This record gives sequence, structure tokens and C-alpha cells, in this order.
Amino acid sequence: MTKQEQQEFFDQYINKMRDVLLNKGDDYANVDRLSNFKMAGQIAGGNAQLNCLNLIATKVARLGVLLNSNDEPKNESINDSIMDLANYALLLAMINDEN
Repeated sequence: MTKQEQQEFFDQYINKMRDVLLNKGDDYANVDRLSNFKMAGQIAGGNAQLNCLNLIATKVARLGVLLNSNDEPKNESINDSIMDLANYALLLAMINDEN
């Protein structure tokens, strides 16, 4: 992949990440876009950061299974999982910034 191709991929990917993150946020959160992480952290006896980190760990584990399997995923594709992982990392950065 050339530098130009990387830049184009990056720009397209970031735009798609933004759309996915904001649209999923509409389904999962209220005015406070991080409220779901905060509430889930409290329910589990932790905090928003640990809750988000647990979701990252779960997504990494899922990717490990998918990438080491010859079977096609039945629901969420490998690319969907990678995008979720990237968005969870971004959400964790937002939580840290808010703290």
C-alpha cells in the first residue's frame, strides 16, 4: 500500500468510524454520550474506564477467535470487530479526557 493509498484508506476509515460511533451512541446513550460506560461500570463495581477496557479486551479476544478460524463469522465481520475496537479505544480516550 502506497502512502497515498494509506491516506485515502485512513480518511475513509475515520469517516466510517465517526458515523458508526455517533449512530451507535444514539442507540446506547443519552445526552451524556459516555453514560452507558459509566452506568455499566457502576453496576459491575468499577468505573467507566474499566468497563471500556473490558469491552476492548472482549473485542480483542473475539478477533483472536475470528482470525484463527477458517469459518466465516455468522454475525459480526472481522472488519466490524476491528472498527468496534478502534471506536472503543477512542471512547476510552474520551473517558480519560473527561476525567
